[in-house]
Amino acid sequence: MKRRLLALALLFSLAVAVFPAGAAQATVLNGMVSKVDYENTDPNRYYIELDLVNQIITVYEGGPAGVIVLQSLLSSGNEENPSGSGTYRLGPLKERFGYFVAFGQYAQYWTQVVRGVYIHSVMYDSRKLSSMSRPAYNNLGKAVSHGCIRVLPHVAQWVFYNCPPGTVCKLNTKAVPNPDLVKSIKAGIPSFSSYAQPSDAKPDPVEIPAVIRTNSVPLRTGFSTVKDTTVATLSANDRVMLLQLADDWCKVRVVASGKLGYVKTQYLLAYPDEPVTMHEGYKATSKTYVYEKANTDAKRLVTIPKGSEVTVTGDGGKKGWYAGTFNGVTGYVRAKYVQGASVMVFPYVEGFSAVPVAPAAPAPGAEATATGARVKDGRTVNFRAAASPDAPVIAVLSAGTPVTVLSMDGNWYYCAVNGVNGYLHYDGLVF
Repeated sequence: MKRRLLALALLFSLAVAVFPAGAAQATVLNGMVSKVDYENTDPNRYYIELDLVNQIITVYEGGPAGVIVLQSLLSSGNEENPSGSGTYRLGPLKERFGYFVAFGQYAQYWTQVVRGVYIHSVMYDSRKLSSMSRPAYNNLGKAVSHGCIRVLPHVAQWVFYNCPPGTVCKLNTKAVPNPDLVKSIKAGIPSFSSYAQPSDAKPDPVEIPAVIRTNSVPLRTGFSTVKDTTVATLSANDRVMLLQLADDWCKVRVVASGKLGYVKTQYLLAYPDEPVTMHEGYKATSKTYVYEKANTDAKRLVTIPKGSEVTVTGDGGKKGWYAGTFNGVTGYVRAKYVQGASVMVFPYVEGFSAVPVAPAAPAPGAEATATGARVKDGRTVNFRAAASPDAPVIAVLSAGTPVTVLSMDGNWYYCAVNGVNGYLHYDGLVF
């Protein structure tokens, strides 16, 4: 109780006390984690309590019995979308100023608590700071979110830079109601029109260039609930920028279309700890095409979105044309729509065409590429009509079911089971 009273006495006009002792030198963590320029990288330094009864976030230094360094109001999930309960270690997913694919709004300073639950600022209608949502701001202290923990922007900013992955965070649904504490904190929060957005001199976290490893990869609105949907299907060597990084899922922006969503990390090829490099090349200055011949009446082989990199391989044999390649398709491009530029270097997966091609079964009488395979012990697996986790399920196979593998399609085996052909994911089989 004395610690709470002390913290209240120190609350200034923004209803938060932030007194980190001797912030560490800013550091970016290695590996498949979002590239944040942390002020503190010690996950044991702070302890976060999210009191969902009183709708209060409290950060202690040195554990739950330590000194309060931050305290403010929050908004947790509503009845339909609860935030959950329990004690977790913060996940690696972070984003400086991100868009919610499923809800059509933005928020600053995302920090993953668990699964799809983040601590982040109140909502914005765009990336402009002036677009902060008045209702979201005024609803702090109420359980009205879609499941995430909304806080004031400067509170989210402090958590973003000082609470790295592994920091303990407790979602407490059994706290004792404390209306006096709530009233005191609320009294220190300025009105919506008086709130000053926090300044931030740090550069935005680096976005990592990556490509899709295989064909038929779903781009999802999220990764943690049955409400998440597929917004696009990606192919091998489709270019994406990694906005949030983790070992299981990454949030990406598709370079060609600008679409946002989540992709399983196993389907991505990226080098997150290597410098992002540029080289001199060519970019499309507007939407254009690869043509079969150097003539606008010729067949259009593939669309080149504005801003996309085009590989120019030589003169097109006709004024105003280049010979070139886009996304693995070779032909001719109009020189007026393709100009020299510095372009980002992306990884590349060998052995895939630009268009997904289903693997063919062996000719009659030919040997299968692998026999003797079976479904792993202790597993049941979905036998699907296509190489995608969203493809229709032909059958559900139990452990030990014998399988004849006909060919490979990325991370999928094209198989024959009891005279029926279909697809099984590689992690469901043993040989």
